[in-house]
Amino acid sequence: MKFLFFCLLMLFSGIYAVSQTPYLDSLQKVIETTQVDTVKGRTLCRLCNELRVTGNPKLGIEKGLQGLALTQKAKDDLGTAHCLRQIGNAYRSQGEYQKAFTYFQQCLSINEQLNDKAGLAATYAIIAANYYEPGHYPQALIYAQKSLQIYRKLKNLSGLANALNMLGNIHYSQNKLQEALADYQESLKYKEQLKDTLSIAVNLNNIGGVYYTLNDFPKAIDYYRKSIRLRETIGDKHGIAGGLTNIGTVYLDTDSLDKALDYFNQSLTIQQEIGDLPGITLSQIDISDVYFQKGNYPLAKNYAQKALAASQKMEHIENISLSAKAMYRADSALGDWKSAFESLFLYKKYYDSIRNEDKAHEMGRIESKYQFEQEAEEAKRKQAEAQRRTQIETDRRNNLQYLFIFGGIITLFGLLPLLGRFRIPVRVLDIALFAGLLLFFEFLLILFDPLLDDFTGGIPVQKLVFNTMIALCYAPLHGFLEGKLRKRLAIREG
Repeated sequence: MKFLFFCLLMLFSGIYAVSQTPYLDSLQKVIETTQVDTVKGRTLCRLCNELRVTGNPKLGIEKGLQGLALTQKAKDDLGTAHCLRQIGNAYRSQGEYQKAFTYFQQCLSINEQLNDKAGLAATYAIIAANYYEPGHYPQALIYAQKSLQIYRKLKNLSGLANALNMLGNIHYSQNKLQEALADYQESLKYKEQLKDTLSIAVNLNNIGGVYYTLNDFPKAIDYYRKSIRLRETIGDKHGIAGGLTNIGTVYLDTDSLDKALDYFNQSLTIQQEIGDLPGITLSQIDISDVYFQKGNYPLAKNYAQKALAASQKMEHIENISLSAKAMYRADSALGDWKSAFESLFLYKKYYDSIRNEDKAHEMGRIESKYQFEQEAEEAKRKQAEAQRRTQIETDRRNNLQYLFIFGGIITLFGLLPLLGRFRIPVRVLDIALFAGLLLFFEFLLILFDPLLDDFTGGIPVQKLVFNTMIALCYAPLHGFLEGKLRKRLAIREG
């Protein structure tokens, strides 16, 4: 449980950055000073994202909706798509996956209409995350693969790295460890090309987590240490503490208790420096576990008591359960049955609370899965209907244009014989005849071009052959019409 907590923490570290107050201030200044709806709308959407990242998604949604209204008013489709994606992401960060999904679907529809490949890839990636977090791994996998496919075609290294990392997370959660390892390693390759230190550190830690699960402990420790060294270069103390805990967990599982204690203490020191209370209590529980295995029950109880008191103060349900369990073990070993009974009662109370919450989440996942699929099908149906209507309107417009062009050409040829009633130079008549035939030729090329594409598969050489055959038919036709016209003029002149 403790390792999984830190593993998940490290999988997503790097997604949430530290507060970027100067950037927030600069965005707010642009919003207050600009009079251009497009600029103001897009800036509000960026503000929505920054507020989400810095821990205020509710306000972010409010700003994002303001930006969405402005981009829609300005008919800024790209800005609208961006706004929809950021609003959906803010809802996702609050666990409102169904509401987020509706915004992502609207964004996806605009991306498809604009043929915005980069936008499509980004939207597919975020829909994958929206499925992944509530545990819908098969659907998450489909969208992650779609995102990866587009990023490969675009040769977008950053997008490739992130899409592969998401695939690794999904495969890891499905216990497909070798596939997860391959995803993380390929992602690492692109992140190294981009020289993104924090992202590289996250990937190294992820790879270490896979090797830990595979029981390849030396490789797990090696990757954890590589991750820690990189985090030290950028001062990421939170990440360093997590990496130290991971190494300590490996040593604990291999009965290297002194080494485990050393790493847990190092992690505790850093957690205390940065004031991470949940991290502090978990480190104290880890240290209690080591002392219990070493047979030093008084110290085991001492650290468990500290963790329990802090967890109760924070009302951190999971850490209360873990620290109460550590207290129960230590009290039982010390023969303090009264305290052991109280600790066991507390552990069971909060453990059952967590289990019931997990069951509720599972029911929610089952229900939301059905709703997700229904909404996806409805969105696809609406999109298909909109495309069908657009195609009907396009065909109707094209048919009308073809009709007018053909009518014009027929009218032109109908007027040519009448020209014989007037004294018009033969050269002018030749030019008029040639122009009419040329227009008719171009009309036929346009009319039959889609059929030729279907027949030839769009191969230029084959299309050229067919077009040449059509052109060759015009030589005798031109001669025939020219002879008729000249004969008519000769009769008139005679």
